[in-house]
Amino acid sequence: MGEDVKKREVEQLLGCEITDGQFDEALVYAKRKQEYIHSQEHSAVALQHWYLVKLTEEYVRNLAFSKFTMDLCSFLRDMEKEHLFKEQGTPANNHIVAGSAL
Repeated sequence: MGEDVKKREVEQLLGCEITDGQFDEALVYAKRKQEYIHSQEHSAVALQHWYLVKLTEEYVRNLAFSKFTMDLCSFLRDMEKEHLFKEQGTPANNHIVAGSAL
């Protein structure tokens, strides 16, 4: 399958820097997809270096979008919890008296 994909190749396509972790995770998914495509289509194109670079770029974008979506959902869920908590409030006078009040 030729030379290994370099992080800088993917960054050039993206137009920005990515972390080693983002690159490594995307490359694992890209290699799996490349193998699957090749097994289905038996196309030599799927095994070319540039194709794996492009698949890796695609997965960096997909993983970043997934993380953004999960973070946004978590943020909105936390806001909703905070809003419900403030809405419920507490009574102004909630003294608990032990024993008989009479």
